[in-house]
Amino acid sequence: MPNLRFLAAASLAVGLATAAHAQMEIPAGSEGSLGGGSQDLGCEAVTIAGSYALDGGSLQNAGAFLIESGGLLDAQGSIQLGSDFRNQGTLNAAASAMVFDGSCAAAGASINVSGVTTVANLTISSTSGQSFVLPNGANIVVTGSLVLQGQPGQPVRIVTAGGQPATFTLGPGAQVTQQNVNLVNVYVGPPPSTAAVPVPVSGLGWTASLTLLLSILSWGALRSTRIRSSLRTQP
Repeated sequence: MPNLRFLAAASLAVGLATAAHAQMEIPAGSEGSLGGGSQDLGCEAVTIAGSYALDGGSLQNAGAFLIESGGLLDAQGSIQLGSDFRNQGTLNAAASAMVFDGSCAAAGASINVSGVTTVANLTISSTSGQSFVLPNGANIVVTGSLVLQGQPGQPVRIVTAGGQPATFTLGPGAQVTQQNVNLVNVYVGPPPSTAAVPVPVSGLGWTASLTLLLSILSWGALRSTRIRSSLRTQP
């Protein structure tokens, strides 16, 4: 049986040598490994339908990135992503450094990031005011460092399309750096509570109790007036 890792590496090398439409692809049923090395993809697209492991290595300048259903990316190491990232399969990033910087997309473009759940170190940055769109209700757990970084006058925007907010949940001891960032329906830490604060009431309720109290006081004052009037008219 041929060495599938060798075939994957060979396919990658061929892809890098081809024209602008090059793509790194790990077919279903195959395995690939970076072997702890470093690889610059030159913004080519990546599709993982089989399994691929960084093995402590560094993958740089990845273009549009797709993990298909049934695909697996073991991202232990570091990975720099310059365009959309979609995970429909399995992403192991609990010991990873992931950088989303929009470097392979047009200036000011919107970049979609979906399927990231737990990551050690996460950076979302832009030098051109790009927007990074998270799915509604997404919860990304960061256990090491979270860096959200834009430029003066060109803040990076991190947004959802609306509806349920997205959240960056911080693990114990996690560090956060935020500079020149606009968060739209996205929170670092738990979102503020929107639950109504109950007003303590008893019996008939506050309004009814106040009305009853005023009625008692009025009745008492009226009775006192009548008694004094009665005493003045007695012989």
